[in-house]
Amino acid sequence: MKVKHVERLLNTQIHHYEATDKVPSTRRRLMRAADAVSVPEHLQGVVSFLSVNTHPLGLRPLAAATSQTAETNGNGGGTLAAIRQAYGIPDDLVVTNSTNAQCVPSFYDEAFNLDDLKTFFNQYLPGVNPPKIIEKGDRVNTPERSSTEASLDLQYITGVGRNATTFIWTMNGSNPYSSEDEPFVEFAQDVLALENPPYVVSISYSDDEEHIFDVSPGYARTLDTLLIKMGLRGMTVLIAGGDDGVTGLRPEFEKVPAEDICKQSGPQWPSSSPYITTVGATMLLANTQQAAKPFFRTKEEVICSVENGGIITSGGGFSNIYPMPEYQRKAVKRYLATRNIPVSPGFFNRSGRAYPDVAALGAGYLVYMNGRLSSVSGTSASTPAFGAMVTLWNDARLNAGKSPLGFINPLLYYLAETNVDAFHDVVVGNNGAPRRGNTPCEDSFYASAGWDAVSGVGTPNFPVISDFIANLEDHFNVSQLNNSAESDITNNPVVMSASVSEMSTFTMVLLVVAVVANVVIGIVVVVALVKRWRNQYTPLDDVAVGSTTPTAPTSTKSSTARTKRLSSDADSGEDDVELSEINLHD
Repeated sequence: MKVKHVERLLNTQIHHYEATDKVPSTRRRLMRAADAVSVPEHLQGVVSFLSVNTHPLGLRPLAAATSQTAETNGNGGGTLAAIRQAYGIPDDLVVTNSTNAQCVPSFYDEAFNLDDLKTFFNQYLPGVNPPKIIEKGDRVNTPERSSTEASLDLQYITGVGRNATTFIWTMNGSNPYSSEDEPFVEFAQDVLALENPPYVVSISYSDDEEHIFDVSPGYARTLDTLLIKMGLRGMTVLIAGGDDGVTGLRPEFEKVPAEDICKQSGPQWPSSSPYITTVGATMLLANTQQAAKPFFRTKEEVICSVENGGIITSGGGFSNIYPMPEYQRKAVKRYLATRNIPVSPGFFNRSGRAYPDVAALGAGYLVYMNGRLSSVSGTSASTPAFGAMVTLWNDARLNAGKSPLGFINPLLYYLAETNVDAFHDVVVGNNGAPRRGNTPCEDSFYASAGWDAVSGVGTPNFPVISDFIANLEDHFNVSQLNNSAESDITNNPVVMSASVSEMSTFTMVLLVVAVVANVVIGIVVVVALVKRWRNQYTPLDDVAVGSTTPTAPTSTKSSTARTKRLSSDADSGEDDVELSEINLHD
């Protein structure tokens, strides 16, 4: 569409803008509305948001990085070897199905370097080549300026989900209603536009829920619709649960005074959406040798938090917008009945969508950036790691001729409810301590047996979940219920007795007799009505000839008047109807 047409349609002016950061490799140009836009009234019901005032963003870091690697020698544990050992992923397990792809976005000015990826593989997967990387998006990647988030996401989703074709989207846009929101909608639209999209999408960015629904609820609801579409196409979309504890990004976005930070929880978005799988972060405490623990664990897995020695605190809580979905209601209600929740009135919404759904190691991930090694922590580390496990589960299903998992939340909660071995239950820690040095909040969510608002249903036992998923159809086989005469839901045979069969035959005979009787009665009634009508409306000629009763004179005047009045009414009605031809090509 031409600019002049957009200006006329939206009653605005479009101007050309260029970034002023003076860095040629990242110079950006765009067209943007200089004034407020106005949507025509007849389109307001079908337009959810506009993107003509999109502009570039400055980087807002989500993953927390340090230049030293000591964290993995003490607290932490997020190396490829530690991930495989903690969750029971076979060392030789690789993706073999050519259609099995995964994806991570690179928003803001985030950048990655494929040489860093090769170095990462040489160091931690010697003899293994990186998978095929497909670059997408509307922004040119700048490998000479590789950064934390993109490097972390790419190296760990490919390191855990080895040999899977991996898409990476570099996108420059944002939510058109704010300078601080990621281009979630544009990204989802791009992914859905692919004929063969990736089956796993791992997103390591999030915003404040209150903020996004204040500035653009239509934008948020549009993403929800796209997430549903992605699930229907067999895609599993995962998102980081946040690195700022129970207060989330609310203090930053809502400019909350320091003394009021802990008065209310701060759910994040789209982490709080019920149509996405939200991942929390854990860490391994040092010097707690417990070889008898599941998954050959030698260190205790706890909530990743500043209180436990981490450099971030995993987020989690309850949405103030979305109601609690049915798939998690039973597990969450159990948690709400414990003493591990905030007690201050109004601190959180007890009936909201609760998150995270699951968790994984999210501390001390060793990442190469510009050839140098850094230690990175955050839910933006645990999310691609868990997403890569979904890729491995999908691979087994695809190789067996089955469909990918798609939206997995109902499955996760079902597994947690029916199989105690499916997840490691994280029971130590809370999310009261924020990342940015503020005083820990007295009100926070504590880890607890079962689901909790810090680690979800827990961290995965990879082989147990793999076995269940490989035979998923057998666990939910309903073919025996197709013929109710063969079996009931207890799988016991159902035999129809002779008396029931005879009764059914007798009933059919009665129905036939009743139908025939009704037909006969109907014929008799029709004949009687016809005879009555013929007697009542005898022709006038017959009356004049055979009748001795004088007939009343007909009123020609009255009949004429009545006829004229009817004709007049009809004509006036026709005068109100005007037909015209519309030329659609004008």
